[in-house]
Amino acid sequence: MPETNYISAYLRGDGEMLCKGGAEGLAWPKRVPRSTLGGVVVAMSALALVMTTVPPAAAAPTPGEPAAAQPPRPTTRVATTSLPVPAVSSAFATAVTSCPAGSVLVSGGLWGSKIDATDPVPPINGLRAKGDFPSDASGAMSANGAQNPQYWAAVGNFGGQAEQGDKITSFAVCAEGTQLDHRAVSVASVPNPTTFQMGNAQVTTACPDGTVVVGGGAHTLPPEAPSLKAVGSFPSDAQGNPLPDGAVNPRYWTAMGVAGGRNEATAQTFAYAVCAEPGDMEVTVARTDGLGPQEGSNYAIRTATCPTDLTLLGGGQHLQTGVIAGRVGGGVHLRGSYPSDTVGDPVVNGSTNPSSWSAILAAGGSGGTGDQPASAFALCADFDHDTSTTLTANTTSLLFGRPVDLTASVQPGVADVGAPSGTVTFSDGTSALATVPLTAGQASFSTTRLQPGTHQITASYSGGPTFRPSASAPTTITVGFSQPCVTTTRNGPLTIAADQALCFGPGSRQSGPVTIRPGGALHITGAQIAGPISSSGAAAFTLCQTSVNGPVTVQNSTGYVLVGSDHQPCPGNTIAGPLNVSGGTGGVEVSGNTINGPATIRNNSGSGLLPLEATPAVTTNRVAGPLSCDGNTPTLRQTANTAAGPRSGQCR
Repeated sequence: MPETNYISAYLRGDGEMLCKGGAEGLAWPKRVPRSTLGGVVVAMSALALVMTTVPPAAAAPTPGEPAAAQPPRPTTRVATTSLPVPAVSSAFATAVTSCPAGSVLVSGGLWGSKIDATDPVPPINGLRAKGDFPSDASGAMSANGAQNPQYWAAVGNFGGQAEQGDKITSFAVCAEGTQLDHRAVSVASVPNPTTFQMGNAQVTTACPDGTVVVGGGAHTLPPEAPSLKAVGSFPSDAQGNPLPDGAVNPRYWTAMGVAGGRNEATAQTFAYAVCAEPGDMEVTVARTDGLGPQEGSNYAIRTATCPTDLTLLGGGQHLQTGVIAGRVGGGVHLRGSYPSDTVGDPVVNGSTNPSSWSAILAAGGSGGTGDQPASAFALCADFDHDTSTTLTANTTSLLFGRPVDLTASVQPGVADVGAPSGTVTFSDGTSALATVPLTAGQASFSTTRLQPGTHQITASYSGGPTFRPSASAPTTITVGFSQPCVTTTRNGPLTIAADQALCFGPGSRQSGPVTIRPGGALHITGAQIAGPISSSGAAAFTLCQTSVNGPVTVQNSTGYVLVGSDHQPCPGNTIAGPLNVSGGTGGVEVSGNTINGPATIRNNSGSGLLPLEATPAVTTNRVAGPLSCDGNTPTLRQTANTAAGPRSGQCR
């Protein structure tokens, strides 16, 4: 459906329609100076190490398949219609604006100005921004309870002076990509003020329970009455008090009408609120205060700006009673209340995502407003949706060296807003294990590197376009062994089969050779081993604070190999023989060891996420023989090693 804007103008008296037509381009005047703005488990908590792993790479899109759609961030668009005000005393014009196809009306504003951009701004005191409100296509005011308003009307008129070339502009603020598609209009009115002596009339309208104000307006009737003006239009409490800066989810909108010296027996002041169910949206009030115009025939601009990352929905203005000056006088009138930039210039037709709302209040020729406070209000929406993150594991009790599969699911707090995008970080306590991109609201990660003990695993969602971060509750995973740990003396050869995960604990002693078959796993800490250790294709191997009387050979491991550490609670070992760690693909660290023989670290790969586990590491070892390191990828981290023999390759 194409954009349609409606305009109409009327003269007082016989009601003859002066002009009616289509959309008119909006020419803004040049900027002028502004007023100053105001298994079996053995407890090993001390050595419950966290070994991290490389996160799975984000899968590349299949050729020919479109990329997954991302939920759009909501957008506001501003549509405008301008209409000349007939240069006749007490004439008025009504400009009506609708929203572009695909968007919905949430609020609107108005501005009275010059058509010719070279003329001074604002025009003479005679032009008033009479009022603005949700309407039908002809500019007739929406009734209380009207659903899903489509048009915004703005009325301008002249007082005692009239001039050629003045216009009234209607602004429609239109939202796309939101759930604000069930809106209702709330209207209230009072039959005042009829004369200046009656004082200011104020009326408050309330949004239905369960809804919040997303926009509002004010109007005084009859429209041709030059002395009757809507000066206040603002978010308020139930008693009509303007809301403070930072107020959240307003439910009330208040209008204030003032009158000059002329008697208008039929005078009415109307307040209008556009109300919407917020879902998990939050609307915050931004407010700026200053003084009104300080001299006759002058004006003041006040601008309220939404906080960063919030979306402007609507706004308003208010001129309040001063301690000295008293109540608002009949000579004050509204020149405009509209979406703007941060310095108060109105945005142009078709603008997107304005950040601010400005109001121009003008004083008549008789004097300024003294100490009467002038305020601008902006309604600012946080459209980001709440999320919840849950974490599941294929097991919460696993053998050392075996994988645990973790899946995080991120769900929005409301329906029909798409699947969250972004990343999930899996952590063991405070240590990150991996960061994985979400696909269709899920992220998966598998690791074999959890060391024996208890682990509190969490998944934390980063947040993404239109979605807030969230984190799962901890999932407790316990890593143990196939049988109780050896804590005494054991004699004879030991072979760890493919389906086994065994352990030697502090004070234990093994007399005889130890052999790890492919798929087996062995964890040794604080032990004595009298004999060689030989491993081929181990699922995991840990050797900490242990004395080994014989060679240690660890080849082609598929899981993490830890032989002492310079940053984990795994003190180095004493090895009475050569050490050979080669061909491992699951990550390697060899640190803090005393090796009474040659040491060879060759062709190992694999890494973790933590900075000190990002590459194979060989550090602070004392080698009583040659030290040879080559073919390890990524580049080997090696520091502070000493060797009694030649050093070669990456350990040179």
